[in-house]
Amino acid sequence: MYTPLRLRHIEIFYSVFRCGSISAAARELNVSQPSVSKVLRHAEDRLGYNLFERHKGRLKATPAALELFEKVEEVYGHVLSLNQMANNIRGRKAGHLRIASLPSLGFNVVPETITSFHAKNDAVTFEVDTIHTREVVGTILDRGCDIAIGYSAPANSRVRAHELGSGELVLVTRDDRLGPDNQRVDISVVHDRDFIGLRDSGPSGDLLTRRLAQAGVVPREVVIARTYYVALSFVTRGMGVSVIDSFTARHLGDDNINIYRFTDPIRYPVFGLVSEDQENNELIQAFLEHMRDVLADLSSSPYP
Repeated sequence: MYTPLRLRHIEIFYSVFRCGSISAAARELNVSQPSVSKVLRHAEDRLGYNLFERHKGRLKATPAALELFEKVEEVYGHVLSLNQMANNIRGRKAGHLRIASLPSLGFNVVPETITSFHAKNDAVTFEVDTIHTREVVGTILDRGCDIAIGYSAPANSRVRAHELGSGELVLVTRDDRLGPDNQRVDISVVHDRDFIGLRDSGPSGDLLTRRLAQAGVVPREVVIARTYYVALSFVTRGMGVSVIDSFTARHLGDDNINIYRFTDPIRYPVFGLVSEDQENNELIQAFLEHMRDVLADLSSSPYP
């Protein structure tokens, strides 16, 4: 009858497999060789088959051990991750925030907010992840983050949206025929021009699509990208012009890139989203207020 393995059996098997010998595994685990041998034999008794065989004085993993190791390695990895998380929790003095944001906000806005917030609250720790618009609500409701930063306020009663500021869509190009960077241009300048388009770019992308349709403007899409960062990378290589968010343009533009604002600005809101049961969390509210200040400073600063 099969008897389940315990975590100690998994730990010993994992170490012996990796180290290649009982003596090396004992040194790694800081226990005696007899102790390792005993637990390993106990594991084999429970399984009903051998995990290792002696071959010319060395241990050789059996086919069964080779098959088991892939899954054991995965389990052991989860155990190490759990221990790391437990250690991190012990070290947190004033709180811990898990922030998820859209990629375009993750290059500049989120790092700037966390850095300046941490300067005033150095005991607070953070985890940061990037998500796409379609993942925002699920991430919040599944408690994958404490705060999600995005461009739309979902119609979900379990999610609270805080408008923190706004961004602006801008034209980026290596073509200097449009004039000085500080000159505003009409959206018609992209008509019949090689253009880096975007798909699945969320509410801000939808705004651009509507504006182009309303103006009867049809650019030549030579490349379709999924993120503003990728679109900008094609612009820097001279593939065409693109319309991207102001945060990416400010942070990732270089001396070869010209940034133009539109005569009729295309602006979009930035929201901080939290679950309903976190609405009154003081640390979360303090962070959202701080991000509101950061966005206001970024919006008022001149383009490079």
